[in-house]
Amino acid sequence: MRILIIQRFDLASVSCARRVICQTSELLRRGHHVWLTDFPHAGRREAIPELVDLSRLGTVLIPLERRIAGFYRNIQSLLRLQFRPDLIHLWKSYPDASLPALFLSRLWKIPLHYDWDDWEQGIAEELTGSILAGWIAGLWDRLLPKCCHTMTTASQFLRAKALEWSVQENRIWDAPVGADVEWFFPRERDTTLFEALQLRDPVLVYHGQLEVASYAEQAVEALKEIRREIQTATLLVVGGGRKLEAVRQRAEELRVAKHVVCTGYVPADEIPRYLSLATVALAPFEKNDVTRAKSPLKIAEYLAMGLPVVASDVGDVRRMITGAGACVPCRNISEMARQAVWILKHPGVRQSMALAGRKLAETQFNWKRHGDTLEAAYQMAVEKNTGA
Repeated sequence: MRILIIQRFDLASVSCARRVICQTSELLRRGHHVWLTDFPHAGRREAIPELVDLSRLGTVLIPLERRIAGFYRNIQSLLRLQFRPDLIHLWKSYPDASLPALFLSRLWKIPLHYDWDDWEQGIAEELTGSILAGWIAGLWDRLLPKCCHTMTTASQFLRAKALEWSVQENRIWDAPVGADVEWFFPRERDTTLFEALQLRDPVLVYHGQLEVASYAEQAVEALKEIRREIQTATLLVVGGGRKLEAVRQRAEELRVAKHVVCTGYVPADEIPRYLSLATVALAPFEKNDVTRAKSPLKIAEYLAMGLPVVASDVGDVRRMITGAGACVPCRNISEMARQAVWILKHPGVRQSMALAGRKLAETQFNWKRHGDTLEAAYQMAVEKNTGA
């Protein structure tokens, strides 16, 4: 199948774009022909190390302009494709991506598949500080499920919303995030990296972009309490973003700064090396519509690495870590710390959770299974479009 994936991020420097990059890699592995849009951001590329080597992706990248004034030129770039796609896959509802997707789907008379993975209204509002921006994003969130032929939802919350908005159930496919289980797997600790970072055992890890819906400060607060029981405990924060300074500041306020190591941005291929240093993984979240809508990528990758997980109980988190960790109420730092200490003090429990987590990654939360879902949804979209 020839698939045009339209998305609106700078693929090389935006860490959340790993979702669409992993989807693209899986589709290419299955023999599909894939074109993928890219919105290069010169400022980010100067300030942030390359997170993904796009030259190794093996797909045709289509660079588009970020400014709304470039809409016509973007359409012209997409119209110059060597072959007409069989289907358009849209990721993210923002107009700079969704308008070209809707226009070309109608022009070429080909199906549109919508990949809904976030509550964009809340994300846009937090990112911009503008209620209006959130309202606009929310409007598109409501519009696109009604305009597409099929859709995938990353969480039960998003699926329920689509049903609430009268989307037919047979057009909705469940597609939580996955891990690359051939790259993220239990492995021996990288001792050279461990020593270079001056870590001490046991190591707790928080991994993920420090942008919207990031709560790494709560991991720092949990470390403070954990150290009352286990005085050698350290926290490794893997990832970068605008909230990195807030994490460091919170560590200073709690007087645990010398026990918190922040890596900043890490290339995607290097993440498993850093996770190999940890004993237990932390995944704190607030309870809001943004977190309810997620199936967090960090948790899928923790599971694949065989790391026991202590996470806030929100959205799809509980079903993702069944048997592989502990869920605690949101913002209950004391309970998160207590559960982490209990796991750290019981090696047998850690081993059992590690095995359960790896099995969950191998059987449920991986990109191969995700790819199976995409192919099934695509096939239905093509059939529905042919019969229209």
